[in-house]
Amino acid sequence: MSADKTKDFSHIKFGFRGEGIIYKINGKEYGLNSTWINGIRIQFDDLTKTDLNENQKIKMFVEIVQFVNQKNNEKPIICYNSDYKDADLWKRLSVEFSSRIKNVEISDIEKDNIALYKNMSEDLKTGMAEINIKGLKLKTVKDLDKHWNKIKFTKENESNEKISFWDRLKTKLK
Repeated sequence: MSADKTKDFSHIKFGFRGEGIIYKINGKEYGLNSTWINGIRIQFDDLTKTDLNENQKIKMFVEIVQFVNQKNNEKPIICYNSDYKDADLWKRLSVEFSSRIKNVEISDIEKDNIALYKNMSEDLKTGMAEINIKGLKLKTVKDLDKHWNKIKFTKENESNEKISFWDRLKTKLK
């Protein structure tokens, strides 16, 4: 593909191995998670906790969709969490630009926690995995259950149980 098609997007690039998208605006880089599973999935929740205003987020959304359309000749799958504050914005933009989007995947905190717990517990059940998350070292499902309220996803304005110095020390000594 000719570079001319994407020259207008010199401020947007794919990350290492084509995963992740890096967008530069006002001299600052913002990273969005993306994966390649049956098409490129772009996680827009990464912009929720930024200093960007709504107009900047709209500009980023539109340009990232155009960038993927042109650079990869592909329509992206837009992913966002319905429990996060920008969910209505992503929904509105997904509808408005539906002709340039392959699909929309909407999750929520509960679904994300179920998937996270399932994946982590399956890995730990093998006995061959160790998960290091938020300074905690999990070796068994029992460890996962013990620390679950410290590592699970939470809604905005909620917080996990605090991970104490002793929690970290105990997991390092195991």
